[in-house]
Amino acid sequence: MWITRLFFIVLWGTFTALLIKKISPDDCPSSSASHTSQCSLRTFSPSKQVADTTAVILNWSRFPNVVRIVSLLCSSKLENTIATIHVWNNSPNKISKEDFATCPADRLKITNSPLNLYFQARFLACAEAATPFCFIQDDDYLILPEIIQALRTRFSNESTSAIYLLPPHEALSSAFKRIRVQPKIHTSFAWLGHGAIMRRTQAQDFLALMKHLNVSNDVMKMADNYYALMANVFPEVWVDQGIELGGGEAFTQGVEGAERNNKHITQAAKYLDRIMNCLHPPCIHGDVPFVSSEDQFLSLIHRAPCVGQLCLLETTIQLLPFTQYDLESADQILENENLIRDSFTSSHTADYLRHPLSHAVDGKKETKFCIPKGVRNGDTITLDFLGVKAKTEHRKINFLVDHEARSLLIAAANLQFCGNGWVGSSQPFTCVSIENDMHECSSSSPSFDISAVQILFVRDVERRACFQEIWVV
Repeated sequence: MWITRLFFIVLWGTFTALLIKKISPDDCPSSSASHTSQCSLRTFSPSKQVADTTAVILNWSRFPNVVRIVSLLCSSKLENTIATIHVWNNSPNKISKEDFATCPADRLKITNSPLNLYFQARFLACAEAATPFCFIQDDDYLILPEIIQALRTRFSNESTSAIYLLPPHEALSSAFKRIRVQPKIHTSFAWLGHGAIMRRTQAQDFLALMKHLNVSNDVMKMADNYYALMANVFPEVWVDQGIELGGGEAFTQGVEGAERNNKHITQAAKYLDRIMNCLHPPCIHGDVPFVSSEDQFLSLIHRAPCVGQLCLLETTIQLLPFTQYDLESADQILENENLIRDSFTSSHTADYLRHPLSHAVDGKKETKFCIPKGVRNGDTITLDFLGVKAKTEHRKINFLVDHEARSLLIAAANLQFCGNGWVGSSQPFTCVSIENDMHECSSSSPSFDISAVQILFVRDVERRACFQEIWVV
């Protein structure tokens, strides 16, 4: 079975390699090639939805990267998702549509800014978009089409938070920055540059908030440091490694960059205190845009998008020790993060950083997702096809696992399929041993179309276990 799957992986990898080659000549980083050479089983197919998203890319010092990224965003794989690619050029070196030969001119918008507006340019570009949604990313990462499609498919006008793609170390930092201040503050911090989707109205409301606060130009330039935190919602984070392109000069680096970021994050928290929890003047009163005043509960669901197919992997398993996030004021956010970091050892975070959830759906058997402390009764691992129902004739859910995960599946798990509701599988897991102490376990689907599959753990088991891959055929 794994050999069969490997054939499809190579087939998809060949296609993706051609796509990357199209946008990236022979000097494409080796990390990109390795990431895309072995991708998940089913070739990604865009849905039939109408393109309703504007992609916003900032250019400063990595213009060759911008050309590569725009070529990918203009590809046929995203023609039903990305309507317009808006390249905002903060560099004094002017650019034009002719610089993007592979992209149809009617899908491109170029802004040559007379001044370097830094990160506020993202929000200005999104706020003036003709579409209701915006996809945002930096110029040093390549994000695969199926992941962009998954973001758009998941996101809606009813979504509480923007969705942020973050590599494991940034997802960990976001988790450490979660805070709650009674009665109305509940937020965290997340970067936008690794890939994010938001509504145009969210960008407009954020700019209205910054105008309402009468912030300085220096604050506006660092708008990324304010957006997620001042939304006053727990951000929805998906763990995704992305494909690093490198090159150019990084804006945020070293001690100076970290200090600048911390300064603005703290300032954002102080603004939030003055709006939502003002104990000492000056307070900010009145109808304040963008900042949510709705109650919100912290969701502890971990998420990662699939490579090579349209799906989202979710789990409720506890992957990190519990942290204290109830504070007296929001401006204690970084102090609390440091306390949490000091209380953690490397053993607490090793699996989260080295073996994240995304490794179970990256199409590479060399990587793995590891559960550090086992599972509890009621925990789940869910593969959500994001509204695309899979035809079930001869469908199987497959797991490539280590010995401990094999034992978990056989002794402590039930498999469920979602059609109109969750239905348990009548087929037990069957497992066979393959190379390098790995095991391939599988079970068949029922006779109706499915939109998700789920492992439901039915007893507590304290045992570290690893899943190399999860897929459906």
